[in-house]
Amino acid sequence: MNLKITAMLFTLGLFAGQLHAGPIKQATLPPIEHEQAALTVVASDGVETRYSAAELEMFPTYSLTTTTPWRDEPTVFEGVLLSDILEKNGLNGSPSILVTAENDYQTTMSKDLIDSVQILVATRVDGKAHSRRVRGPIQFIIDAEAFAGSSLATEASLVWMAARIEAAE
Repeated sequence: MNLKITAMLFTLGLFAGQLHAGPIKQATLPPIEHEQAALTVVASDGVETRYSAAELEMFPTYSLTTTTPWRDEPTVFEGVLLSDILEKNGLNGSPSILVTAENDYQTTMSKDLIDSVQILVATRVDGKAHSRRVRGPIQFIIDAEAFAGSSLATEASLVWMAARIEAAE
């Protein structure tokens, strides 16, 4: 096969693979050993709940194949929806939430952003526990198409080493 045809088939294969990327799909995740990590959520009534990665996976779980600003190739992320966590803890009506990472990085996410795109709280990457070495162990992910199409989503929305969620003041 000549080089041009090979290159064209390779390019078509990559493009076809990206057609399968996209919306978040519900998924059943088998048990897995996670790194020591937790996401603390301060509910609307002030009660703090600490969720390990395994406890987060007790919420309905989802899968999303997408790229990120740090991953050029489509990658399979698995976890739970931020909206489910917020609803469970009475934060779904908050005008905005403050997300804090393990390294004290903070970002504020508006209700408009949360209502406009699905945000996956990823606990796994390519079927394995998400690790700190690759922006885990708990990372917020937005589908690349939704991210590109949103005027509200920024790289600041893609928090990694997420450790705490609370209503923003």
